[in-house]
Amino acid sequence: MSGTSQVDDEALALLEHLLASSQALQLATLGEGPEASYAPFVFTEGALYIYISELAGHTENLMRSSAVGAMLIEDEAASRNQFARNRIMLQCSAAEVGADTEEYDAVLALYREKHGPTVDLLRSLPDFILFRLTPREGRLVIGFGRAFTLQLPGFQLQPITAKS
Repeated sequence: MSGTSQVDDEALALLEHLLASSQALQLATLGEGPEASYAPFVFTEGALYIYISELAGHTENLMRSSAVGAMLIEDEAASRNQFARNRIMLQCSAAEVGADTEEYDAVLALYREKHGPTVDLLRSLPDFILFRLTPREGRLVIGFGRAFTLQLPGFQLQPITAKS
């Protein structure tokens, strides 16, 4: 991002930090009503991937409707103020990734690298499904009063300013 200000560089660094260091994301799916949950994830090639059991309510919801909200939020212990935790909120489209694809194997290798040997156990279970969450729109919120829309694809930041 040439020509960006130091403030934009700070926001970009925070965005990259949350995407790289967060272990799990919060999910909002729609079943018979809204359902909140979470799942460990990996981020690669501009998409978030979750590996979840078909026995979970959020999996059934994703199979019924591809619309999903995802949030990555700063750890409570790292936040100076619980009312102003840094966060990324994304509106995504979910799609199942077939177990017979190169994408599946590549993503699960990243999953194991990030989340450890438990992934080997999960791969041996017949009910786990890999989903790709492709962001359609999003927002980065930094503390109080600093917000950016995410221009997708590419996760470029556009400051949100107060309307006059």
